[in-house]
This record gives sequence, structure tokens and C-alpha cells, in this order.
Amino acid sequence: MKILRIAAVLLLAMGAAFAGAALKVKTFVEPKPQTIKESISFSEESGSINILLIGIDDVDGGRRADAIAYTTIDIDNKIVRLMSIPRDTRVQLPKKGWDKIAHAYAYGGVNLLRESLVNYLGMPINYYILVNYDTFPAIINLIGGVEVDVKKHMVYNDYSGKLFINIPKGLQVLDGKNALHYVRFRHDAQGDIGRVKRQQDFIKAALQKLQRPSMIPKIPELADKVIEMVNSDMTPAQGLQLASYLVSMSPENLHFFTMPGKAAYISNLSYWVGDTAAASALLTGLPEEQEVVSADIAATPVDDVEALVSSITGPVAVLNGTGTAGLGKTVATALQKLGIDVKHVGNARHFDYRTTSINLPEKAEEQVVQAGATLAVLLGVNPRLISRTPNVNQATVIIGKDNAVVLKRLEELARQK
Repeated sequence: MKILRIAAVLLLAMGAAFAGAALKVKTFVEPKPQTIKESISFSEESGSINILLIGIDDVDGGRRADAIAYTTIDIDNKIVRLMSIPRDTRVQLPKKGWDKIAHAYAYGGVNLLRESLVNYLGMPINYYILVNYDTFPAIINLIGGVEVDVKKHMVYNDYSGKLFINIPKGLQVLDGKNALHYVRFRHDAQGDIGRVKRQQDFIKAALQKLQRPSMIPKIPELADKVIEMVNSDMTPAQGLQLASYLVSMSPENLHFFTMPGKAAYISNLSYWVGDTAAASALLTGLPEEQEVVSADIAATPVDDVEALVSSITGPVAVLNGTGTAGLGKTVATALQKLGIDVKHVGNARHFDYRTTSINLPEKAEEQVVQAGATLAVLLGVNPRLISRTPNVNQATVIIGKDNAVVLKRLEELARQK
């Protein structure tokens, strides 16, 4: 379990060059902007969490954002989407005007970078994770390197920046130094876009390496190194909760992509002109295959409604996860018509649930677990959307934006009874 937890750490900590959720995080000394208010809590596995990932490169005492990624964790559907943002992406910086997104960090640190991306994407950022490249090679060396198929001979010499890259073509195990050079290389025809793709491939290869049993003895030292390279405004408790959540996630639910757009020259400068509408769709849309699975479950017939209802021996709760007035009461009434005892009706902590889900107490007894499974069958909820939550006292149904399908199904079941 610990090795998977470290893999979860790396998934967010590497960002565009190394990714994972921190087991422990240090508070970054830079103050948070007063205009951004954080309201996300990990105490309830619900809704979504958006995290800004920043890879920092210290060159001759100067700090620059060498890699930027926007990650959204869809807790309802157990999906992580990581969108790498090319550092040449053209955005409007507050009080600075149009510029490259990487310059936001140089001008105003995390605060300005975060504000610029919130304005640009039109989506909130709840937390940031900042990664320094200094400890990256040590981590890769600790796990024995990462096997990568290098597609071309990578050569680059920067005497002023003291960066010398020379990696031959072919399948090979990259040590810490060459791994850092691999994820930083951008001096070919594809430029930053090619580099982003290599970074994403490297993340996947590193995570596969971390899942090997041989990694277990190296966990304590690896954890210390990861802690050293990560700064964040998440509390240690939040980092632990997020890492624990990611451990249970299926690999097929981890999606990596680059911000949609195209290269362009504007005022004799090269930019990446992003498509924010397409980016939003990729970050918030449900994968096509999962939509089909959900639809199939919703259409599954129930042979004996009364037998299923009678197996639910305790009361349940219903929470409105959409903000639609009266929806919680409407669903509760439909469940009561089937003979289910609804003890509590209220609002969920967030109103952005796309699909209906079921929460169970963290230490649920067997009959409560069975009640959750039965509710999933009755409501047509994907079993993967049943989760354990610390602050829940009974099986709790959280109604999402698919409520029309759920209500129709309940009506049909009531007629069968």
C-alpha cells in the first residue's frame, strides 16, 4: 500500500515534469492572494478539486516556471485529468497585458501565475503544488532510473545556463541527470509541445517503475526526498487525504493531455494560442466509455424490487448536489414510495456533482455497506461511485446532474412494486 501511496505522491508532485499528491507538504513562504478564497475540504470525497502544478528551475539564482500544468481531480467519477500548459501560451497578465504564461511567475510568483490562469481558463484553482528540479535527479537515482524509449538523439549545449544535454536514441534506463535533461529538452522542431509529450510519457513510465515490489524497501528515503522537493498551500492532513484517495484510483482513469491550441507568431514573438473552450471540455467532460457504462447500469432491470428494498434495514440520507431547489426532497419522496426510510434531506457541500453517487461511513458496518450496494442497484449508480467518507453516519445518496435519469428509474421501479 505504501508504494502505491508514493506513486500517488509522484502523480501530483511531478506536475508537467513530475506528478503526485504529497504525503507531507511544506507551507510555501509566498502569501496567498486575498482575492482567492479556498473552500475545498477533503473531509468529504465529493465534487472536484483543481490543483495548479508548477515546476521551478533555479538558474543562476533566478527562479522561473519551467513547467506548468492544471490538474482536476473529479472525485465523483474517480478521474484525474492533467493538462500540461505550454509555457509560451499567450495570456493576459493582470496589470501587465498580453504575455507568455511562464512570465507570470517571473513577475509575481505563484500569486500572479494563479490569478492569470484563473482568468484565462475561467476555472478555479483550489491549491497549488510547487516542485523544484534540484532534488529531481536524486529521486530518479533512488528508484534505479526509469526506462524510456528515446525517439531521437537529443543534443543541446547552453554554456551560459550550464546545461549540456546529450542523450542517444533508443530504449535505455535514464539516471537522474539524464532524466532531468530528457524532461527539459525542447530544442527540436516541436519545441515546448514535444517536451510536454515527453514529460507525460516519463510520468507514466516512472509510475510503472514505482509499482514494482522491489521499490518497497526504498519507500522511507523516497518519501523524504519527495517532501523536500514539494511546496504547497495544502495542509499535511489534506495532502495525506488526497494521496490516500489517489491510491484507490484505476490507472485507466488517469488522463494526460496538452492544452489544445496552435502555434502562432504575434508581433514577431512565438506563442501557443490556446483553445480555452476545448480545454474546458477536456477538463470537465466525462470520457465517452464511462458515459456508456453509466447508461448501461441505469438500464439494468431489477427483478424483485421489494426484496431489494427490504434488504435496506437502516435509514438513509439524501443530499442535493446540484443546487436545484427541492430536488433533494423530490428524490427522498421517490425513495420513500419504494419503502426506503429516508432519515435526512439536505444540501451537499458542493453543487457541481455531474453524476449521482453514494457515500458510506468510513467504518461502515456490513449492513450499511449492503445498503449502499443496494441503493446503487436501485438508482442505477455505477458501483465505482460508492465511496467511504469520514463525516457520514449512514448510507447517503448525493444527487447529481443526471437526476432526471435517476428519478425516471425510481418511477419505473415504483410501478413494478
